[in-house]
Amino acid sequence: MAALPAEVLELRAQLERRFPDAQPVRAGTTGAVATGLGALDAALPAGGLPRGRVTLWRPGGGATAVLRSASAGVVRGGERAAWVDGAGLVAGAYWDMPGGLLLFRPRSSEAAGCAEELLRSGGFALVVLSSCGVLSDGEGVRLGRGAREGGSALVVVAGGAPLSHLRARSSFDVSGFQWCRGPFGEPVSLEAVAVRVKLQSMGLSRGVRLRLPVEHHDVRLSLEPRLVDRRGVVR
Repeated sequence: MAALPAEVLELRAQLERRFPDAQPVRAGTTGAVATGLGALDAALPAGGLPRGRVTLWRPGGGATAVLRSASAGVVRGGERAAWVDGAGLVAGAYWDMPGGLLLFRPRSSEAAGCAEELLRSGGFALVVLSSCGVLSDGEGVRLGRGAREGGSALVVVAGGAPLSHLRARSSFDVSGFQWCRGPFGEPVSLEAVAVRVKLQSMGLSRGVRLRLPVEHHDVRLSLEPRLVDRRGVVR
């Protein structure tokens, strides 16, 4: 068995120090993690993202916006959530969230290992892994096992995953966008967006429409190191 990277070992040590009383929930645990998005929870089996299972969410179409809102809902509900930005798309300056949605930004090659350690720690109800490609068979098996052992709901935002209990795809519904209008009725700034989510699993095929508020940020002059720019190139 290959040795774990130094960053993953350090993450394991930090988790043990920060959550010394965390007790992983073993396989066989049922239930769901409520996202706080009423329409989405109503459409999901058991009223939320399945614990101990892997959900594959296709990138694009508002996936990050929906899952960030869902993660915030988990935190507001009194549980912990973590986001692993393996794709290098999240700017830390825009990630301030009351309640503590934790953001991890490992190298893309170590993102799956980082997510696995978070899952096994048993300290998080929801772990979101934003990957930059398709997970390998080995990564998929290890992540699925980690989710079962830790009792966490794992959402993988990637082009594909070998093992997934639930699959989701989102797209913007432009007809449902809400604009702040100027004195002459012209659209000035976007206030809310509408997102359609398609959920598929064995014996399940449902669609749901969500409306999410838009957060506006000050424009920064430079990107952070290791983030992907508008061309899709890592600096």
